[in-house]
Amino acid sequence: MTYKERLIHEKILNQNDRGLKTELRILSIFIVESLVNILGFILAKMPHSWFLRCIKALAWLMKTFDRRRYFDAKANLDFVFGDSKSEEEKKRIIKKGYENFAFIILETIRVIFIPKDAYDARFTLINEENVWKSLNKEGQAITLCMHFGYWEAVGTTLAQYYEDYGRGCLGRLTKFAPINHMIMSRREAFGVRFVNKIGAMKELIKMYNQGNGLVGILVDQNVVPKDGVVVKFFNKDATHTTIASILSRRYNIDIQPVFIDFNDDYSHYTATYYESIRSQITDNAENDILECTQAQASLCEEVIRNHPESYFWFHRRFKSTHPEIYQR
Repeated sequence: MTYKERLIHEKILNQNDRGLKTELRILSIFIVESLVNILGFILAKMPHSWFLRCIKALAWLMKTFDRRRYFDAKANLDFVFGDSKSEEEKKRIIKKGYENFAFIILETIRVIFIPKDAYDARFTLINEENVWKSLNKEGQAITLCMHFGYWEAVGTTLAQYYEDYGRGCLGRLTKFAPINHMIMSRREAFGVRFVNKIGAMKELIKMYNQGNGLVGILVDQNVVPKDGVVVKFFNKDATHTTIASILSRRYNIDIQPVFIDFNDDYSHYTATYYESIRSQITDNAENDILECTQAQASLCEEVIRNHPESYFWFHRRFKSTHPEIYQR
């Protein structure tokens, strides 16, 4: 497969794209990818203490120059915790959030250059039997995850253990073709198909119709009301995607939650598989979907309450239901 064919396969280019503008676009993507890979190689080879300094430096830069994220995170923390957490606690959570985000970015860049055995040794899997129970029952399942800890590993490292299944990862592309290419290529390096959120249901149905689907879905972001339902999240109204619930009900399969946390210096990761969730199938489909979706939101809340410093507070989680909290 040529480089251009790869970009067409990833739907970054169209089959009929031609001309100088297209060639320049291909060249720009290639240059960016090459520079990112050089950086990834360097990051993978440096001592961990140096890598940790890179994380701290990038986190400082983001905190200094990206004040919007800081404002949104503070708004979320004030909204859900109120006075139950002090201002100092909230500042520490946001500071750690920037460091976690910096780790995700740099780790994604370097992960393909880390020897597999060394990388696998950094993971501890807890209660993995839960996912095998689900897979052994119907031959397929939905992986539920959220922007917590090392969430990227659900669509990369953890997927390698289920190579007999149709592995996929639902995600949202950016406006920048080189970044989109990196997102998709990193997942494909681990045998995972990237599924764009735009038009996702059609692609997901194709995968689950094969009878061996195992797709990771991030469920914790705000959605417009027509794309989800309103649930209680930290005792507040919040919209929540229903994709996992719809698939569970349609195919009568389990939703398998897994969340990956890390230690303080990002040298070890713990993936915890929780008890599965499954949609009921009654004459009231709307209520079945709502109850199943609420169960997902409640579990996410429980995990976040236990480790708020590991959650990605920068999203405008309550934008559809409480937009006023993000007004300056």
